[in-house]
Amino acid sequence: MIDFNAILVEGLFYERDSAIHIEKDNGEHVTIEDVLAEVLGQRVQFALHHLPPNGIEPDKPGAGACKYPGGQGCPAFHDRFPDRLLSFHMEGVLKADPWRVEKFDGTVSLTPFKAMPGHYGRIGAATVFDVAKMRESLANISPEGLAAAGIDTTNLEALLARLRAASGKG
Repeated sequence: MIDFNAILVEGLFYERDSAIHIEKDNGEHVTIEDVLAEVLGQRVQFALHHLPPNGIEPDKPGAGACKYPGGQGCPAFHDRFPDRLLSFHMEGVLKADPWRVEKFDGTVSLTPFKAMPGHYGRIGAATVFDVAKMRESLANISPEGLAAAGIDTTNLEALLARLRAASGKG
């Protein structure tokens, strides 16, 4: 069976002991390594961005996502570009050392984690699976096979009929 993993973590990013951490809203502290461990080496849809915690505040550096006073010393240069927000998204295989996303055409994009410390932001990743493989595995499923796997299929046909009727295709 195909594994699907989805990760979404937001909070204040900071650096300590040469590692990037996130302080989540509930006070929990996690490292990027721990957050991304279950999708490392897998094909993912990856996203990383600054996220102003109180909505857009146009008079503040990074629209409120930057915690550097006046943007001074900010790794995303909010002292010079206060209205810019980091937004990175890419599909490919997630790798570490250095953190990067490798696309199937050979393109390698480094993840811009260096612009995250001192910023409130969000990191997300979801595994992307091969639709053809999924269809192939689903093609062999029958009500008998589902029942043998312990899945109750008694009401499945009735449910499908109601869904077809509701969509106007029944």
